[in-house]
Formats: sequence, structure tokens, C-alpha cells
Amino acid sequence: MDRLQAMQIFRAVVEAGSFAGGARKLGLSNAMVSKQVARLEEQLGVRLMVRTTRRLQLTAEGERYLQGAGRLLDELQELEAGLGEQRGEIRGRLRLSAPLDFGVRELIPALQAFEQAHPAVALDVVLEDRRVDLLAEDFDLVVRIGDLEDSSLIVRQLMSMPMYVYASPEYLERYGVPHHPYDLTQHRCLHYSLQRNGPSWVLMVDGKPERIRYQPVLTCNNGRALTEAAARGMGLVQKPAFLGEPEVVSGRLVRVLEDYSPSPMGVYLLYAERELMPARQRALIDALVSHFTEQGA
Repeated sequence: MDRLQAMQIFRAVVEAGSFAGGARKLGLSNAMVSKQVARLEEQLGVRLMVRTTRRLQLTAEGERYLQGAGRLLDELQELEAGLGEQRGEIRGRLRLSAPLDFGVRELIPALQAFEQAHPAVALDVVLEDRRVDLLAEDFDLVVRIGDLEDSSLIVRQLMSMPMYVYASPEYLERYGVPHHPYDLTQHRCLHYSLQRNGPSWVLMVDGKPERIRYQPVLTCNNGRALTEAAARGMGLVQKPAFLGEPEVVSGRLVRVLEDYSPSPMGVYLLYAERELMPARQRALIDALVSHFTEQGA
């Protein structure tokens, strides 16, 4: 049995959550995948996973083997990619984290040109709004929005992101137009639950940024959902322009309190300092910075 192939098959099955999914991912038959995992368990002398009609459950031995096998496979891929880059090739795997809405609207279009230019680079993009630990979670690059904590990471700014308060014409007709940030206490506001400062928006009052607190009528952990709720007249929302402006163009939203809009938030690319940065990582950094510079961000 090819032990390396068996490791790859085992990891693919676990990642896909089923033998059929692992087979599709690798382009193999279901029978081949099932046979290889069974032979691997037989050779190791342990049960790696428990098979049920609905899902696969790793045993303790399976968890341990998955971690070790995954580490070996990643190191092998890194070694092969490094040898290729010595020959002038850009290849290998890059793992990138970014906030969900920004990733969908802005990052994926930026990655399209890079993927076309470097088809031998495999991109693993994780979109979620929690702040990942770049080093502990094995990310090569992380996109962050807003204030940054002090750290040893290298920071490159990608763009400045304007923030506006939006409302639908129907909402304003029903509840009136807020003319000052303090009017928000009398309005229905929509809250993004993952922001760190609770139900509040930063707006400019007398030339200075001030945090205006409100009682939300709707709380949600997704920016696109809140933008849609605002477009349907459910309340006011403060969102970045890349989410709100398409709805302004369509007429579903308008800006309010525009004279009190805060300074744009920075969008940054973070990565660890490395003595010898892989060529693929340097190429992606340069591609992202170039893309957002050309966009006039």
C-alpha cells in the first residue's frame, strides 16, 4: 500500500465528511477510497473512524493520526513548492483569512487575477468575522479592518473604507429623517453583533469622533443581512460603502447623517516576518496591494 496516498485519502475523507465526498475531491471511486482507508486501519492496527449512516466520527486515534498525517503532508507540499520556486516557478499552497462580507465583495475579485496568473498556487481562503490568530492557526496572510492591536506582524494597508449610515426611503417616510447623531435614540437601529463596542456607531460631533449608543431593534451577525434589512425598511444601519452603495444606486437605500460620517476605516494585510518568504506569498502580497491601489482605494 502507498502510505502517502493513504494519508491523502484519509485526510480528504475527513475534510469532506464522507467517503463519497473524499472520492469526488480526489477523482477516485468510492470503492477505492473505502478500501484504502480500511487497509490503512488494518496496517496501523487501530480504528481511525466510526462509520454511521449519517456521518463519520473520528476516534481518538483517528484525531491523532489526522494531525500527524496532515502535518507531514503539508511539510511535503511546502518542500516540493520550495524546490519548484528555486527553479523560478510560483507554486504551492497559501492560506488566507478575511472578514466575510469584505471577502465576498472585494477580496475574491482581487484573487481572480492572481489565480489566473499563478494557476499552480492553491488558495485556501477562510471567510469569517472572528479575529483569527495568524501564527497559531497557520495562516499565511490575514485581512483586518479597523484598529489594529500592537503585534510583531508586518502590516500593509490595502484601502480606506468609508462608513455611512443608511436608511430606505420607505423608512424615512414613516419615521422621519434624523438630522443629528443624537436623534438616533429616537430611531430604529440595526446592530451588527460581532462589533466589539456594543450597540453604537462612531459619528462626528462638533468636529470630533463620538460613540453614539442606541437600543437595537434587530441584532444580527452578518453585514449583508443587516443591509438587506435596512433596504426593506426595518431600520437604520451603519455599514461600509462596499455594502451600502450598490443599494443606493438601485434606490433601495439613501445615506443619512452624511455630514457626520466618521473617518474611513483602514483595511490592512497582515503577515509574519520571515527570513525567507516563499515567492508565492510575496507574489500574492504584491498582487493584492497592486489591485487595491489600481482600484483607487
